[in-house]
Amino acid sequence: MKRFFILLSALLLALAVIPANTASAKPPYKGKKKGPTTVPVDTNDRISVVHLSSITVHQASNQQSKEYQITPQTKITVNGVEGKLSNLTTGMDVTVTTAPNSSAAETIEAKTPRH
Repeated sequence: MKRFFILLSALLLALAVIPANTASAKPPYKGKKKGPTTVPVDTNDRISVVHLSSITVHQASNQQSKEYQITPQTKITVNGVEGKLSNLTTGMDVTVTTAPNSSAAETIEAKTPRH
């Protein structure tokens, strides 16, 4: 009987030391790190000029133009298909995504305008 109480005391002590939420603890996050949030440009914008390493976009929201630099990392899609700078033409509807406080384009989604 004495042995039973010693064993019971040791078990209760062990349970008191183990944290209560160990079973429900989340495993460490192993996904990709999130980078800075991107900033999309108004979808009513149109390409007004295509340069060698940039595009100029007429912004419908404020009736001004803005130039976006094209880098090797810029992902360009034209009408839903992967494209390149040479596939872009003036007058295309365009959505440009940049990093905050940057003029370098991260993504350019261009579509041939419907007439």
